[in-house]
Amino acid sequence: MSTRTLTMNAPELALANLEAAAEKFNAATENMTAATKTVLMLAGAPLLGLVLVLALPIISVALTAYYGVKLMAARWAGIAGYAKNVALFLVSPFVGLAYITALPFVGFGTLAYLAVKAARK
Repeated sequence: MSTRTLTMNAPELALANLEAAAEKFNAATENMTAATKTVLMLAGAPLLGLVLVLALPIISVALTAYYGVKLMAARWAGIAGYAKNVALFLVSPFVGLAYITALPFVGFGTLAYLAVKAARK
């Protein structure tokens, strides 16, 4: 059995050893942190680029919609007139078709009305 003699400077020696160990640990983690940082940047940069490439179309559509709505709000009167003309242009063939379809019935009704009116006299 060995006996250790504790002196009054034992806490200071323990603290000095602890500080030395902490400095070694900090140096080791500093080097490891730099290596870890490099590895993360090498792996993370392509992933960040991929996220940006995937988000770009969504951002573009959102900005196009935003500026389009902003432009329409600024020029609403002109756009409303233009939209009305386009709507009339698109509906006019169907209105013409309705007239062509209804015209024989309207003509026959008019002839029947005039015939009944003439027969009463």
